[in-house]
Amino acid sequence: GEISSLSVEKCEGEEIVATLFYIPQDELEEFYRREMEFLISKVTPFEMDSDNKIPVEALICEKSSDEHFIKVKGKACYEATYGKYGITQIWDRTDVLPCRVYLRHCVLAAEKLGPKAFDS
Repeated sequence: GEISSLSVEKCEGEEIVATLFYIPQDELEEFYRREMEFLISKVTPFEMDSDNKIPVEALICEKSSDEHFIKVKGKACYEATYGKYGITQIWDRTDVLPCRVYLRHCVLAAEKLGPKAFDS
């Protein structure tokens, strides 16, 4: 099957070009609920072509694991969210591909930002 999702993985010495978007404070709880399978980390964003920090608190969705999900949210939440649909694993699967339409949107957006973003 195909699923739309996007996260990053830590890689020492590497950086990534990403687009920031604003989440109103009163919508953060829903954001965390909707993205519960990810590790949500605080990051310091920089302007693309400089070392200038952008003065905002930014969040990024990082790859997680089934074990971490169960440790943080509990086995009951895992079963209620995924198990009831017959899903026994959410991370490190080889039978799920990126949703082609969503992937195309990501590629086109990166192309519009230029070579540095596209190569990232």
